[in-house]
Amino acid sequence: MNIKERRTIRKYTQQPIPNELLNRLIEEAARTQTMGNLQLYSVVVTKSAEMKRKLAPAHFNQPMVTEAPVVITVCADFRRTTDWCEFRNAVPGYNNLLSFMNAATDALLYTQTFCNLAEEEGLGVCFLGTTIYMPQQIIEVLDLPKLVFPVATLTVGWPDEKPALTDRLPMKSFVHEETYQPYTDQSINQFYANKEALEENKHFVEINGKETLAQVFTDIRYTKKDNELMSQGLLDTLLRQDFIKPDSTPMFSVVETRPEILECDVVRFQNKKEKWVAFVGLLDNLPYEIFTGLMDDEEGIALPKSVTSGRIIKHVDRDGQKRYDFQFINKRGYKTTIEGLSEKFSPEYWDYAKLISGVLRYRMPIDHVIRLVTSLQLEKDNINSWKVGVARVLRKYLPGSQEEELLDEE
Repeated sequence: MNIKERRTIRKYTQQPIPNELLNRLIEEAARTQTMGNLQLYSVVVTKSAEMKRKLAPAHFNQPMVTEAPVVITVCADFRRTTDWCEFRNAVPGYNNLLSFMNAATDALLYTQTFCNLAEEEGLGVCFLGTTIYMPQQIIEVLDLPKLVFPVATLTVGWPDEKPALTDRLPMKSFVHEETYQPYTDQSINQFYANKEALEENKHFVEINGKETLAQVFTDIRYTKKDNELMSQGLLDTLLRQDFIKPDSTPMFSVVETRPEILECDVVRFQNKKEKWVAFVGLLDNLPYEIFTGLMDDEEGIALPKSVTSGRIIKHVDRDGQKRYDFQFINKRGYKTTIEGLSEKFSPEYWDYAKLISGVLRYRMPIDHVIRLVTSLQLEKDNINSWKVGVARVLRKYLPGSQEEELLDEE
């Protein structure tokens, strides 16, 4: 394949990738460059529909995650090398930021080499930049141990589209002779003229009510607020995975584990004449987790109308099984506990609620969570009704002006 003709492929046929071909590509890609010949990466291959469904929320439910025959997660991995050293009476020192950078570089070199090899075979590939936006969710789904960190995700399959080639900046815009040359107004105008003149980019500017294409990126696509929040999530996860130490990031507060007790809002709503209830666990006055389902069914929740708040208490038994109880103060001042919230609602609601709680837990902005929930493509009417209710509940936590903006867009 001519590299000048390469395209990102997001739509795939249902034709499977032969195991022999996939394994050969994975093996051949290992001939790429690597620091110290240590191969500081691991590759997780996902084929099952269930596992792809679990990964999808971490990638904002982009359709190709569940539709591609194969999803490949490439991880920076110092776990294997550390274990090798310890098993050979050597003392490793790779739980630090430099080691993460070395392993991430190895992983990305491997990723690019795999892409080139796969595309030469006629396969289509999409690189998902969302991997480092929501790393903790991916870590939990794939059971990644400490010193392993996801840095790249590829969807792979036989192409079912031939999209137009996307634009690229001219070589002069990124090549500097001998030393880095500062950019000027004149050179910026020259380098970005073609990009800004494209009809689709002019359309983006128009539909978003902006003056320039740059504003589309700074104000909508990659905002300062989102970057800062996701940067904190990235640092928090690097800490959990042992690549940085707590005292190296004093400006960030990290919650290592869920507190045993969370304050909770109780929000009632109605969908298609059915009565629903949501229990929203709060941390620092922000939604941290959510439990939702029908009220008053045989196995559901019977709750006095006067109850609008309480506490969610997490219990872990000796076998490691988790249970979440809701506790409130009744009108007479006595504590009343409803045990096993997870057992009170349909397992389908519970599974989806866990996914959304994972997004909330790592501080994705609420307006983005609402858009994520409403964009879910669900097959059953009752689950679609559920997602509408969840979005309605979460709007309670939007600032007033932001809520009006979100409602206008819908």
